[in-house]
Formats: sequence, structure tokens, C-alpha cells
Amino acid sequence: MPDRGEMSHDNVEFIRRLWEAVDEGGLEAALGLTDPEAEWAPHPAGGQVLSTGELLSFLDQYSGERELLRATPYSIRAHGDKVLASGSFRLHGEDGRISEFQIHWVSEFEDGRFVRACSYASEAEALRSLDPGA
Repeated sequence: MPDRGEMSHDNVEFIRRLWEAVDEGGLEAALGLTDPEAEWAPHPAGGQVLSTGELLSFLDQYSGERELLRATPYSIRAHGDKVLASGSFRLHGEDGRISEFQIHWVSEFEDGRFVRACSYASEAEALRSLDPGA
């Protein structure tokens, strides 16, 4: 059985692969690497917890007529069985404008398996979620 350090490294590498997949093939490519029953709680969903398929539908409705141009991770760090990934998404709107927004995902793993992720608008919120007692 791998030790905690090795599992943390594997978890970080999995999240790094997700970001690369988003950048290279879009959200569908990245979500194809996850379990269909994984739980997703994007902050724009107002507390809803979605399956992978539901997340795709939500993002299609949420983003409207925008095309993802680039996904850029700034940092990906292990926190025990969780991984905090901060980065940005650059979108091209149907009106020709390009927008970029930062996002912070806290991903959870159980026995080395990705099971859920929650996004936050700020890194401070994401960090608080890692240590709710702080």
C-alpha cells in the first residue's frame, strides 16, 4: 500500500492531468478522466452538488455561448487527502470579448480515488474549507 506522501503526490499529479486535459481538449476531456458519480460543487451553482454529467449540463447553461481558450493552473498543492488547485480560465465570448477568471478547486480523494471537488471564488475561502476549525 502506498504511503501518504506517495498518495498525495499521485493526487496532485491527477489534478495536474485534469488541468492539462481541460487546456488541451476542453472540459469534456477532463471530466472523462473522472468517475461519472464524482461529486462537484461549483460555487456558481449556489450549493448544489452535481454528478459529472450534471456538471457538464450546468456548465453548458452557465457559460452560454463562450468558448474556453485556455486553462492555466497557478498552483496545485496537497493538503492531506485533499488538493487545492488555483488557476484561471480564459473564455472567448460570442460578442468577441475575451474574459479571464480565477478559480480555486479543493478536490477530495478517498483511498487514492478522486471523489469530489468544490470550487471557490477566492483562495482564502478555499483555504478555510481545508481547515474549517481555523
